[in-house]
Amino acid sequence: MMEGMIKLANGVTYTGHWHGDETECSGEMVFFTGMGNFLEFISDPAMKGKIVLATYPSILNSFIDQEKLESEDIQVAGLVIQQEYGKSSLSVKKWLTIFKEKCIPVMTGMDTRSIIKQLLKVGETPVFMKANEVDGKSTVKRSKVMSSFSYQTINPNGKSHIALIDFSVKKSLMKWLIQSDYKVTIVPAEITAEKMKALNPDGIVFSGGAGNPSNWKKYFPEYKEIAKEYPTMAFGLGHQILAEAFGAYIEKMKWGHRSFKHPIMHVESKEVYMSNQNHGYEVSEEGLEDAGFNISFQSIQDQSIEGLTHKMYPIATYQFHPDGKNPKLETIIKYAFSNQLRQAKGENIYA
Repeated sequence: MMEGMIKLANGVTYTGHWHGDETECSGEMVFFTGMGNFLEFISDPAMKGKIVLATYPSILNSFIDQEKLESEDIQVAGLVIQQEYGKSSLSVKKWLTIFKEKCIPVMTGMDTRSIIKQLLKVGETPVFMKANEVDGKSTVKRSKVMSSFSYQTINPNGKSHIALIDFSVKKSLMKWLIQSDYKVTIVPAEITAEKMKALNPDGIVFSGGAGNPSNWKKYFPEYKEIAKEYPTMAFGLGHQILAEAFGAYIEKMKWGHRSFKHPIMHVESKEVYMSNQNHGYEVSEEGLEDAGFNISFQSIQDQSIEGLTHKMYPIATYQFHPDGKNPKLETIIKYAFSNQLRQAKGENIYA
């Protein structure tokens, strides 16, 4: 077993035990405080390239259920935990084997409490991980096979045709749309308004994904034109992208929202719901009025924006994700989008 070190951007260094053939990695460190939903969290496309500090000591005792994967693979770049390898169960050994096969380094025996205190001071921060003893081994470079950018249609007999703009769509979102009986055509994030018009969808969904929404800035004019033309719903990264495309401002959060039970309030009804969130950027209230949006949901914890509706166009965006576990909250979303689709088809809607 090799020793390893992890260095935070502020220079603070920690040591522990290193597992895996990969001898170094870097990325933004985020923390996961959950006791469950671990596989869903690390396979969420929003976690691509992140180094995860898991605070629950026995997190690798979690059951491995491939059906709960949110994408085709584990997305994180590294994992840091307190649990010692020498005291591990068969479940822990299985997890470590999986990470090793995927060239994702794991550090165990770490002082996670001290690290979390640092993160609470400086926020989510870049870190560098390195094995101290390489023993002549060459670094294994982790590679990803890029997904195809061809169109793919799912549930072709659905009641309404939805074009899903793919920034790295979660499996749970796909399942949610299919269960809502939509015909779903998955299109690449580089889609143009002209190509969208040729598809002739009834409505648009912007998926979630990883990273800074400003990375997609050159496509903002296309996204804005598309959203103005069709009933539109957006989640996670898609919510941020659409807000910024219309002129709102995006800010980096000191501590991201990374929880399967983040409390939010529906502004109109004042009702509180638990939501599934995983993001490190947020829409700022500055510029929201000029962008034409009203706030529909807010965080109970920090009053950040969790949902928007446009004043002129049938657009509703959400920072959280539908996953089938919050039926009342998801009914609000489904009902609003269904009404927008029906109105676009010329149907009369009655309260």
